[in-house]
Amino acid sequence: MLAHLRFQFYRHGWPAAAGLVLIVSAIIWQLFGLPALKAQTIALRTQQVELRKQLAQQSKPQETSRSRLDALYASLPVASGTLAAVKTIHQAAAANGVKLAHGEYRLARDTGTPLLRYQITLPARASYPQLRAWLAEIMNALPSTALDEINFRRDDVGSPSVESRMRLTLFLKAG
Repeated sequence: MLAHLRFQFYRHGWPAAAGLVLIVSAIIWQLFGLPALKAQTIALRTQQVELRKQLAQQSKPQETSRSRLDALYASLPVASGTLAAVKTIHQAAAANGVKLAHGEYRLARDTGTPLLRYQITLPARASYPQLRAWLAEIMNALPSTALDEINFRRDDVGSPSVESRMRLTLFLKAG
């Protein structure tokens, strides 16, 4: 039999030997390696089920969402800080070279929540990079501010300045 295998090796060359080695290694893997992996997979799945049960018992979604909402309300600035926030917006505009025209300021109360919404509509004129820098400074200085709407208009293609109208909402805590 060994002589027959040696003859076949010389007849078919090294690809036949490589194929034979691969077939033998696949059979060994099927017999010894795969059952161990199956057992490990089953153990990990049962552990996953147990951990999910423990997690479901530990966390109560109502309490978690309520505590997060309370933390949000606590982080908001109080309504008495409205003038300081508007001053910050105008100082940031001056620092970035943004010219502000007259603005509209409106305070609205959300029913059922301790939130106040201070809506600010500002027409502004500056270059586009200056407007972006101004908005970035506002968002960094006043994290409870949201940009609701922004419109751009340029008089002519070669004009470096852009007219903009933006509506910001400053969320405040009543009281």
